[in-house]
Amino acid sequence: MPSLDDDAVITYAFHDSSVPPRYHRSVTLTVTRQTARMVVDSYGTVLADETRETPDAVWRGLAEALPTIEGRSVEVPAQGCTGGTRIDVFVDTGGSRVVDLRPEFCGGANADLRDLVRTWVAPALALFPPVSELAPEGE
Repeated sequence: MPSLDDDAVITYAFHDSSVPPRYHRSVTLTVTRQTARMVVDSYGTVLADETRETPDAVWRGLAEALPTIEGRSVEVPAQGCTGGTRIDVFVDTGGSRVVDLRPEFCGGANADLRDLVRTWVAPALALFPPVSELAPEGE
């Protein structure tokens, strides 16, 4: 069974497209065995910063589903990705980085990977209210 050491750190960061600050929302979620922290920002201005305990079921689910994203490759869009979004996904466990993904999403590139990552990280994201509630547009 896949495992995450007790000192493992999972980082999921969504980088929004280049839009006016009132609409821009980037999210960084950091999950450890003990806590999950979500920070929502707009071009570096923190709009929300919340921390929750990481339930055992969420931690186990992340560990068990880790193979769905391990070893995945990132498609580099032929035309570049100006104006698209990006995620960074890092998993450090046992003194090693076992996942290091930085896909960009535009023109359909990396859509399958985006869906896999979203499904994998969804239980941890669900610990928090939606971004639209944490940091409503226009604030």
